[in-house]
Amino acid sequence: MDRNAQGISRRDLLRGAGISAAGVAALGMIGCSPSAPADTNAADGSAAGEKHTWEVAPEPITDIASTVDTEVLVIGAGYSGTCCALSAAENGTKVILVEKDNVPNGHGVGGTGAVGSKYLTELGIVVDKPLEMQRWVSTCGNRCRESLVGKWFRESERCMNWLIDLAEDDGCDVMVTVGSNSVVHPEVDCYHMIYGGQTAADVASIATYIEYLFIDRAEKTGNFEIVYNSPAVQLVTDDSGAVTGAICETDEGYVLYNASKGVVLATGDISYNDEYIDYFAPVANKVMTRLCSDQGNTGDGHNMAAWVGGAFQDAPWPTMMHPQAAGMFSGPFLFINPDGKRFMNEATWVQGKCVGTMINGGYDHCWSIFDGGWEADNTASLEFGGGMFWDSFRPVGSTAADATASHAEAIEAGITDNPDNYKKADTLDELLAQLDVDVETAKATIERYNELCTAGEDVDFYKESHYLFGVEEGPFYAVKLGPGLLCVPGGIHISDDFEVLTAEDQPVAGLYAIGNCAGDIYAYDYPINIQGNSHGRCLVEGKCLGEQLAGVYESVKA
Repeated sequence: MDRNAQGISRRDLLRGAGISAAGVAALGMIGCSPSAPADTNAADGSAAGEKHTWEVAPEPITDIASTVDTEVLVIGAGYSGTCCALSAAENGTKVILVEKDNVPNGHGVGGTGAVGSKYLTELGIVVDKPLEMQRWVSTCGNRCRESLVGKWFRESERCMNWLIDLAEDDGCDVMVTVGSNSVVHPEVDCYHMIYGGQTAADVASIATYIEYLFIDRAEKTGNFEIVYNSPAVQLVTDDSGAVTGAICETDEGYVLYNASKGVVLATGDISYNDEYIDYFAPVANKVMTRLCSDQGNTGDGHNMAAWVGGAFQDAPWPTMMHPQAAGMFSGPFLFINPDGKRFMNEATWVQGKCVGTMINGGYDHCWSIFDGGWEADNTASLEFGGGMFWDSFRPVGSTAADATASHAEAIEAGITDNPDNYKKADTLDELLAQLDVDVETAKATIERYNELCTAGEDVDFYKESHYLFGVEEGPFYAVKLGPGLLCVPGGIHISDDFEVLTAEDQPVAGLYAIGNCAGDIYAYDYPINIQGNSHGRCLVEGKCLGEQLAGVYESVKA
C-alpha cells in the first residue's frame, strides 16, 4: 500500500465531547478523497446515436499485455470494496482489489449506521427494527425490495461488531451520536463514528480511515493484493455468458484478471456522469453543487454490468442530499427564497430541506433567518426534533445545549471566515440588504411569520407550534442553505445475494455488485431514519459477500 500517496488530507481526530459543527465544516463537507477532476460528460452517448452509453457494449479488447489469475477480483477501493476484499481474504480466499485512483476512496462524514452493536447495548439503545424498517421502506416509496432491506436489518449488528473489533484492535475510539426524536422524521441514535486508529494515521482522514484499516488487515492475511491506477474498463465472459474476469487499463497496457470465484463491482455511484443523472436522477441537476470533490464516480461499474446483460432498478434512482453546500447549520427557523417568500415547513429532515428548497422554493438555495434568541430556541426545539446539521454530531449522553453551542461557534466563525454564507446584523434592514432576496417581499414574509408565531399556529405550512420562533430581537442572522448531492446510491439490479440480475431476474453468473453502485435496497429517496446506513449497507454487503465467495457465509436467521 502506498503510505505516501499525494493529495490525502490529514486526519482530524476530532476528540472531545463530540464532532462539532465547526469540525464537520473543517472536513470540507464531506471528506472525500481527492483525485484529478473527471470529465462529467465523458459518457454523453454521442457515438451511440439515440442509444445511451450503457446500451452499447464496446468491441472486446484483445491486445492484452499481461494476464493475472486470482479467485476473487474486486473493482473499487471504497468502503464496500475494501470490506469485501478483507472479508474474503481473511477466510482463505485469494483476492485482488483494483482501483482506478492512486489512493483508496472514502466518502461521507465517516460514520457507519447499524441497528445493533455492543456499543448500542452498553448505552441501553434498542432499535425498534419493525418500525424502522417500515420507515425505511416508506421513505423509498415502497419501491425498494423488502427482502434485501430485511437482510440488512438481520446482519447489521453482527457486521458492526466485527468492524468495532477491528477498530478497537487498531486503537480507535468509537462514538455513537445523537439522532432525532422527531415524531414525523425521526433519526435513530445509531451513527457509529470511528476515529483515532493507528493504521495509516499519517494520511488517513476520518472519511477514509475505514478503507485503510480494511486494506491493512487484508494485506496481513497473505491472500490479498491491491493495484492502484488500474481502472477496469471491460468485463470478460465465456461462451455461456458467465463473467470470468475483467480488463484493466494501465500505463503498461491492458491487464486481464481472471477470477475463478467471481468479479465484484464496488465502483460507487454516478454522481459525476451527467448522462446517468439526466436519465435516472434528474432532480440532482437542481442542487447547488455535487459535494464529493474527487469526481471519480462516473458509473464505470454500471456500464460494465449493463454491457454483459445486467439490468438497472427502475427510475427515478434515489438521491442522497444534504443542505450543506453553503452554510452548515440547518435548524427549524424561517426559510426565505431569493424572491423573499417562505415556501415550506422548515422543521423537516435533510432530504426534505433540499427538495423543498429546489422544488417549492424554485432555487438552488435559500436563507435561514433567525434572531438573537436563536440559541435558546434551537435548544428548546431539540426536545422535539433535530437530526443531522440541526443537532450536531455529538455523542449520546451530551445535551441539546452542547449541540447549540457547537453551532454557535461555527456560525460566529463563518461570519468572519465565510461571509458569503453567514450573515449577521443589528437590524433586519441591514441583514436583508446583505442577501440576494427581494427585500420588500422578505419584510412582508417575516412580518407574516411573526404573526403566526405569536398566534401559535402555522396555518400556512402547518409547522408544529413548538418550532415557531419569531424573528424579532437583534442581532439577526442568516445562513445560506444550499442543497448538495452526496451520491445517487442505486442502479444495478441485484439479488439478495448481491448477484447482478438481468431484466428477467436471472443472475449474470460470476458477477456481483455491492455498495452505492448496487440498486434495490433503496428507491426514490434515501432513508436517513437510520443515520449512516449508506456506509452501513457497504459494511453488511461487503462482509457478507466476502464470506459468501469464500464459502463460509451462514445467514443470520430472522
